[in-house]
Amino acid sequence: MLNLLNFFEDAPNNSWWIYVVFGVLLVGMILLMIIPQRKQKKRQEEMMSKLAVGSIVTTIGGIVGEVVQLDDSHIWLLTGTDDNKTTMQFVRQAIHSIAPAPGTPEAEAIEQEQKEKENEVDEIK
Repeated sequence: MLNLLNFFEDAPNNSWWIYVVFGVLLVGMILLMIIPQRKQKKRQEEMMSKLAVGSIVTTIGGIVGEVVQLDDSHIWLLTGTDDNKTTMQFVRQAIHSIAPAPGTPEAEAIEQEQKEKENEVDEIK
């Protein structure tokens, strides 16, 4: 410990810029870690606010289903084929993505965008 203190005392007066560079690098590293984390949290909160009964969701495990019931910490998904429907319970944190409920204005806007993209591809061919 004493050697470390002597290092700082023995440093020449014109090497103050080294400490400035280290400080800037430290602040930069912290900012590069915090800012993306905040953006991801904000997107997650926005997605969860759109969650409603009838929405089609995908879980982090890849299960796709329709939301049939919600509470503060869990959701219930209806999944399976027409002959074999199953209701499954998940924690809210297990939701990876949400598609809007069929028939809503959001779903219609997404369908319209997909049709426009298909038309553009057809025109290019």
